[in-house]
Amino acid sequence: MKNKIIKAKLGTKQSNLWGYHFIIPDEVAAYFTEGKDRRIIVTFNGKINNYCAIMPSPEGFFIMLNKDIVKKLQIEEGELVTIEIEKDTSEYGMPICEEFEAVIFGDEHVFAIFQKLTPGKQRNLIHLVNKIKSSDIKIYRAMAIAEYLIECGGKMDFKNLNEKIKEFNQRNKIL
Repeated sequence: MKNKIIKAKLGTKQSNLWGYHFIIPDEVAAYFTEGKDRRIIVTFNGKINNYCAIMPSPEGFFIMLNKDIVKKLQIEEGELVTIEIEKDTSEYGMPICEEFEAVIFGDEHVFAIFQKLTPGKQRNLIHLVNKIKSSDIKIYRAMAIAEYLIECGGKMDFKNLNEKIKEFNQRNKIL
């Protein structure tokens, strides 16, 4: 599958889930979507990569952005951005850091629970570890997630997971 390069204007939408977006032409969206698989990797203005999905709406297709990416791009609503889109062929829809892989994939029981989670929940857990800069803290975060997965048996409640992470941090004196 070949990459596509488009130009799109940054838009905003008032929503509890997202605020910034780029409208994607239907023919480009069709090229990258197969059934429920809409995962892509986008490069904005040749410098910022982001793993995301092409989302449908009544008005057409779009890519969501968070405030952090908009801030890094140093753009405002209505500005034109060059977007390179490629199909995401990774297993989980984003890269996995070594620390997460070692802790979660290294324990057969934890890995079996992780594999039974929905793809979105898997990505959320991966992101919770990937966003940390310190390797040591990534390991502790992955260990807290592993402990939580065993306790909940895969019945995820992210509020409870956050409490487990806080408890784990306190137990291990991590701020």
